[in-house]
Amino acid sequence: MLEEILENNERFLQNTTLPHIGHAPRKHTAIVTCMDCRLVNMFEDALGLQRGDVLELRTAGATISTPERAQAANDLIRSLAGGIYLLGVRRVLVIGHTECGLSKVNTVALTASMQALGVDPQQLIEKEGLGDTNGLVNWLGAFSDVHLNVKEVVKVIRNSPFLPKIPVDGLVIDINTGKLAVVDAHND
Repeated sequence: MLEEILENNERFLQNTTLPHIGHAPRKHTAIVTCMDCRLVNMFEDALGLQRGDVLELRTAGATISTPERAQAANDLIRSLAGGIYLLGVRRVLVIGHTECGLSKVNTVALTASMQALGVDPQQLIEKEGLGDTNGLVNWLGAFSDVHLNVKEVVKVIRNSPFLPKIPVDGLVIDINTGKLAVVDAHND
């Protein structure tokens, strides 16, 4: 895969000259979305976004794990704070998607995968005080309803003591069609 990427990069450099643009997002917006590979290219096209328009922050499931929600002092909040205080972000959109892998985590498959890759799930659960496999799934950030998860993440961002009161909206994008649905709109 590395060789393929390097070859593609050489072709890109031979055929493309990128214009210089600033690092502050032109639309003064940060978008929190999922890392799902199916969103690559489709996501920006579906939203009409161009390079330099917004900051994109991608996490597994566009979520914050349950243990980190209480303090709202996690890496996503830190990244949003940097965007807001240093880059002029004045609105946040949280966009989850249908058919998200974190919405259907199978604990047996998860622990088997961990073991196959040399990580002892039980030892990790005990060491980190997660309680049981359900605690491990919560740490991962799994959820059962994408709409509720988006609402929860919106609430955490809105209530974080590290962030100012700016508009935060929640949406869900259909992974198969690109259609957006608003699930939690900030009242302007």
